[in-house]
Amino acid sequence: MSINLSHFGLAIDVPFIRPNARSFRPPSWPPPKDWVWIEDAEGNEVSRYGDHIANFTPWVGKTTTFAFGDGPKLHARSPVIDPANAELLRQLVAWRGWGPRGASAVGTLLANFAMPIRQIVQVCSKSKILASDLSRYPAVIDQVAHTLAPSTYEDVVAELERLRDARAFLGFELLDAAGIQRLKAAQPDHTPEQTEYIPPRIWNYVVNRVAECTQDYLAHRTQIEDCFAFCVDAYAANGVTEDREARGGRTRRQPFQSAPPGRCGRRSGITYHGPFVDTAQRFGIKEVLERWVGGVETIQAFTAYLSIVRYAALADIAAFTLMRIEEAASVRWNCLTWFKDPVFGRILLIEAETTKTDPDDEGRWITSPSVEPAIHVLQSIARLRLSCMGRWSEEANPGLLTASFEPWRGTKSSAKRAGVKPKIASLCEVVRIYPLLFDLEARTITQNDIKIARAVCPSLNAERFQVGKPWPLKWHQFRRTGAVNMFASGEISDSSIQLQMKHLTRWQPLYYGRGNTALQLNDAARVLLVNAQYEAMGRQLAEVHTDRFVSPYGDEHKAKLLAPANGGEPVSLISEGHAQRYEKAARNHQMSFRLTVLGACMKNGQCDGDCVSSVGDCAGGDGHPCSNVLFDRSRADANQKRLGGVIKQLEITPPDTPRYRFLEAEKRGLENYFAYIRQAA
Repeated sequence: MSINLSHFGLAIDVPFIRPNARSFRPPSWPPPKDWVWIEDAEGNEVSRYGDHIANFTPWVGKTTTFAFGDGPKLHARSPVIDPANAELLRQLVAWRGWGPRGASAVGTLLANFAMPIRQIVQVCSKSKILASDLSRYPAVIDQVAHTLAPSTYEDVVAELERLRDARAFLGFELLDAAGIQRLKAAQPDHTPEQTEYIPPRIWNYVVNRVAECTQDYLAHRTQIEDCFAFCVDAYAANGVTEDREARGGRTRRQPFQSAPPGRCGRRSGITYHGPFVDTAQRFGIKEVLERWVGGVETIQAFTAYLSIVRYAALADIAAFTLMRIEEAASVRWNCLTWFKDPVFGRILLIEAETTKTDPDDEGRWITSPSVEPAIHVLQSIARLRLSCMGRWSEEANPGLLTASFEPWRGTKSSAKRAGVKPKIASLCEVVRIYPLLFDLEARTITQNDIKIARAVCPSLNAERFQVGKPWPLKWHQFRRTGAVNMFASGEISDSSIQLQMKHLTRWQPLYYGRGNTALQLNDAARVLLVNAQYEAMGRQLAEVHTDRFVSPYGDEHKAKLLAPANGGEPVSLISEGHAQRYEKAARNHQMSFRLTVLGACMKNGQCDGDCVSSVGDCAGGDGHPCSNVLFDRSRADANQKRLGGVIKQLEITPPDTPRYRFLEAEKRGLENYFAYIRQAA
């Protein structure tokens, strides 16, 4: 295919490289060997594309080079790669640094991509094969697996998936889907203590509770903002801040107290409004504060309430994106963007600063529309707090997570020293400080919670996570749980098959799961999702063995479908060992599994039907059910509604038309589903 070079351009942040510089964009693809792809601040040539070593020193400020392995061996650890493979490596490095969605830092380009990819190419060179043919040599893939560092293994898998997306432009790929699955299956253990997966019951409670908190704020937003403005004015009228600074932090001018005996407010210039609870009652927010804070005796309860709502909104964002908490806390006023996609319609994106890695992307996360109210809450609180310090400016696109600048919190000088960004407490600390945010009983761990959590995270700490104890929440658990839920739900087809506890819209997992690169999404989220995609299948297979899933051809046939996990022998008893074998078999591409409207499909390969837009092919609407289909008993209620909808459509569809015949097949398929699950009961 022809390459549009306007899509290329140096993404690495080098202040002196402008679009008209030689090194900014390759003149053709693949680039010619004499292309000057690295130059210094004066425009002098430093490295050409065909050189054995790329010298990035002028761009980094310290000696930084990368060897492609086809030059002289300078020392014992110098890579050795044949010229053909070295050329492929050059193309990959050029693509990652200068191609669409390129790395924006030399450190990211080399450490996260070029060096691990060079290891893969070096193994291929040593095995005397082209890296572009690696998918045809399973034994070499296994050698690659032993070469890669366990700590960066998942990042490499994500990069290989990225290269698959670019294969049409590159003209080759290092590994196809089956090859990546094989590489993933051979991944060494490197999770001494995995981030815990929040069980669905607790996750559902938490996200509903934080949504309730933010909605409660929005329902009283006008009263809250008016009360806040009144309180700020009251402190200003009494000169509280100036008096406090003059007296070294002490003052008798607080407006929200009863007038001291013998004092006349008119003569002293001080106005007393009585206890703050009276003001809260007058503005109609007393019950709201009591519901989330408890006592409202002092105005400090107002600040505590704003902080509670701020943390609730932060939890909402963390739950419905794959952001780290530091990234979620960096959101700014204009962080939300609605993107119009020709297939999925309007899609909500949230933008923030990336953390823990070099800023190699634009920090965009696809998210659920349910996050929008949380952003509105943060905007309201940020405006209140910044305005009372004279720092408010929407044009400056301020951060939404701000420190407490309220005049009743301290002096101006202490507020200035505190800075704008607040310190984000751990989620465990938030729960401890604000006990009314999450109910203790609702967070108490049940036996089923432990069962689910251990299925996802076998290394769950047995001492900290016990039945009868409250689940210890962490910010990072939202990130882990979101990734697992997204892919554990399978190939989602419509909102009726969403897992009840997830509240995720149809397009969110589809965009992540299908490798869509039209949007510039956050790289760290992509790494997490790609690996969660490969992990989810094995965990789901363990559930298949239970009586929840029914084969229309009987239990013996179902056992044969599970046989690849047991050396080809039908599985009859489930154990922890079998569950681990399921995962291994799935990763080795020996068996497959995806959730469907009816239950699951276990076809290990491309399927003519999808059990998404139509269930007729799978359930036998035009004959016999597919031999790879499994019917899920727990889907009965949802499928009863689906059947009712099909029947209603049949009533208004003209007979003897293609649409009518399609609906007839759907009806017969759903009726087959109910017949088989009743028969197996």
